[in-house]
Amino acid sequence: MKKITIPTNKIRETVRQYGTPFHIYDENIIKDRLNNLLTAFDWVDFKEYFAIKANPNPHILKIMQSSQCGVDAATVSEIKLAETAGFSGQDIMFTSNLTTLEAYRYAIERNCIINIDWAADIYQLFENDLIPETICFRLNPGSVKNEIMGDSKESKFGSTAEQIKEAVAFLAKRGITELGLHTMVVSNESEPTIFGDYTTMIFEFAREIKAEYGVEFSFINIGGGIGIPYRPEQVIDLPAIAAAVKNSYQTVFTNSELQPKIFMESGRYITGESGYLISKIIKAKTTYKKYLGLDASMSDLMRPAMYRSYHHLTNLDARAREETTAETYDVIGSLCENNDKFAIDRKLLHSQVNDLIVIHDTGAHGHAMGFNYNGMLRNAEFLYTTTGEVKQIRRAEDFADYTNTILGGY
Repeated sequence: MKKITIPTNKIRETVRQYGTPFHIYDENIIKDRLNNLLTAFDWVDFKEYFAIKANPNPHILKIMQSSQCGVDAATVSEIKLAETAGFSGQDIMFTSNLTTLEAYRYAIERNCIINIDWAADIYQLFENDLIPETICFRLNPGSVKNEIMGDSKESKFGSTAEQIKEAVAFLAKRGITELGLHTMVVSNESEPTIFGDYTTMIFEFAREIKAEYGVEFSFINIGGGIGIPYRPEQVIDLPAIAAAVKNSYQTVFTNSELQPKIFMESGRYITGESGYLISKIIKAKTTYKKYLGLDASMSDLMRPAMYRSYHHLTNLDARAREETTAETYDVIGSLCENNDKFAIDRKLLHSQVNDLIVIHDTGAHGHAMGFNYNGMLRNAEFLYTTTGEVKQIRRAEDFADYTNTILGGY
C-alpha cells in the first residue's frame, strides 16, 4: 500500500470546502526530493534547472527559486512564468525546439542560457546579430532507447554530433571558445547503468570537441529523466544513479583539462510524488465489466490514457469503513473517449458512489497537461505547506474562463 503523505483530515477539509476534483501537492516532499538530488550530486559543481513543463504553477516554481535552483523553460510563456516566480538571466535555461527568431530574441534579451535544439539555428542568430551570452547545444546521440522517449534516432529533438561540430567550428572562428552541451534521452528511468552509459557518451563527445576545436564546455546538462516509484513495489535508487554518473565523469575527465559543471533538468523526480488528484465516485456501472466513474477525467490527468501509465489508487472511504473485500474495476472518467480510464482491471477495496478516490503521483505532468475537451473545466490546485496549512494556489475554472477568448456575438 502506498502512503498518502498529506493528512487525511486535511484532504477531507479541503473537499468539504471546495468539492472535488482537485490536485494537491505536498511541499515537504518537493523539498525532500530537491535535497536528495543536491546531496546525490554534491561531488561536482552541480545545479538543478527544474523543468517547468512538469508543474508550471508559479507557487511551485517559487519553492525551486528559494532552494537556489534554476528552471528549464521550453517556451516564451514558460520564461514569463519563471519571471513571475523571481527567476532571471542565467537561472533560466531556454530549451525549445522549432524555435522562432522572435522567441530567441525574447530569451536572449533576458540573458537566458540559450540551449539550441537545431544546431543550424546558430547561423541565423549571427545573421540577425543575436548573440547569446551563453550558448548550449542539444545532442541527439542516435544510440539510446527508453520506454517513454523511444529510440533516439526517431526523436525530433537535438542535433547530430557532426551538426554540432560544424556549429562549434563556426563559433570557434568567431572567437567563442566556451559553450554548454546538453542531452535528454530518457524519461521516467530507474536503471543506473543507463545513466552511466549515456553520460559517458556525452562526456566523451565534450572531450572530443576540446581536442578538435579547442572549445571547452563549461557545463554539461545531462537532462532529467529520473523516474519515480509509481508502483508500490518500485524503488528509485538515486544514490546509485548519481554514482553511475560520477563514475563516467571521473573515467572520462581524469587527467583532463575539462572539469565541466553538471546541470540537470529534473521535473518528475522533484514534484511527481508530491501530488495527488482527489476525486469522487459519481457512478458505479456494470456491463461486461465493473466500472467506477469519477468526477475527474483524463482532462485532469492524461498519462494513463496517453501511455497506459500506472497510477496507484486509494479509496479513502473504503479504508475508513475497514472494507476487506477486493473487487476488480475499470476506473474511468466521463469524456466521450474510450481511453478515458485511470485504471483497467484494477483490484480495489469494495467501492461505492460518493467514496473519495486518491490518485497518487500526479505532481508532474498532471494538471500541467490538462485541457478543455468536451467543455471540461480545469480544476483547482492546492499546496499542503511545510507549516501544515492547505493553501489554494489556483482556483477552478468557471464557464466564463472557458468562453472569454471567443470573439463576436453568439
